[in-house]
Amino acid sequence: MLEQENISTSAIKILEAATDLFSRDNFDAVSIKQIAAASGVNSALISYYYGGKKNLYQEVLLTHVKTFISFQDRIRAQSISPLAKLRLYVDTIAKIQSEHPYHIHLIFRELLMPNPTFEGFVKNYLYRPHQFMAELVEEAIAAGEINTKMQPTHVAFNLESIILFFFLMRTHVIMLGNFEEGREIEYLYKDIDSFLETLKK
Repeated sequence: MLEQENISTSAIKILEAATDLFSRDNFDAVSIKQIAAASGVNSALISYYYGGKKNLYQEVLLTHVKTFISFQDRIRAQSISPLAKLRLYVDTIAKIQSEHPYHIHLIFRELLMPNPTFEGFVKNYLYRPHQFMAELVEEAIAAGEINTKMQPTHVAFNLESIILFFFLMRTHVIMLGNFEEGREIEYLYKDIDSFLETLKK
């Protein structure tokens, strides 16, 4: 029987390796053998700790969703304007992506191209970022920061599209736009401001 400390270490190694692999490839493209090799543990431990690849993938997604939900809750609690909260939301995503460039693709991939196997998971957890964005839009409209006759959820969809596309294509945006590292975020803010400005027309 392994000691508890070793059990925890092995489980964490598996989760971290799986996160890196799944962020670069979809669920079907990643094998148990690859995860075991990347984590440096016996493949049998993957089933032991997580009950197989499907459950492991859901754990990877859940870990990232919890990160999103956590920082969204922190932003909700801030005593700042709705659009300042939106900027803080973007800044936080940018920071996460800077620390883990490909990990953010996990959530966005399931939102854009959901695997039917995880449809229930997506509806239960991955719709929460949209709910958060819709809340921000409703607050901004009520505060007079956004002037529009569009439904808040429709405005939220457009903002999410801009933000999702940017972070999925961030490396290419930097290269094609000849931006200095870090300055590409200014482009995103200008894009968001341009969209919000069109709502007044």
